[in-house]
Amino acid sequence: MLSPRIVLLSVSVAFLAGLLLRFPDYLTAAATAVLAGFAGVQIWVERSKRQSEERSANARLSANAFETRKALADWILTSQETGWIAPVQVAQGAIKHAADVRDRLEQGLIDASAASPPVAARMRAAYAQYQRAVAQFESYLGDYHRMVRADVGAVARGEVTPNVEPLSAGRESFRACCFELDRVVEPALLAEAKRLGAWREV
Repeated sequence: MLSPRIVLLSVSVAFLAGLLLRFPDYLTAAATAVLAGFAGVQIWVERSKRQSEERSANARLSANAFETRKALADWILTSQETGWIAPVQVAQGAIKHAADVRDRLEQGLIDASAASPPVAARMRAAYAQYQRAVAQFESYLGDYHRMVRADVGAVARGEVTPNVEPLSAGRESFRACCFELDRVVEPALLAEAKRLGAWREV
């Protein structure tokens, strides 16, 4: 004996088949409308999910950029106060300082993949300026070591010294990195930091 559920299902299928044979155009249109509505809902859900991910990534990048920018600004302002009195030590210190913030910048690149396009572009530009600065400081040290190998005595007596231009250029690249990070920090956080005196202009 057939169960009531099977009987009901059979009747329903037969009824729908009858409707399809009698009104094929109406049923096709209705099915198309249902599918279009379902696709629209899916698109809306995906878009909402993407926007939520962007907001989260932007917030992470904002906090990250704030801390990274603060560290770079401290070095820039200190170097402006002390100058290039001990340039070798300055270059070595700059490279160490850069290494200390590298992880933050690399994490920023990872987060940028989910951030809004304008914020992601600023983060990538900041990282490029950071790498440029490191290369410039390393260039100064490379010149210094070449001079030492050529004539260590003359270097020790101060008769020959490397051009400090790469140090100045490296500082300007750090400054350019800060300018890019300024635009990653959320405006509300930036305004509050300035109000509290926790923001150093470079």
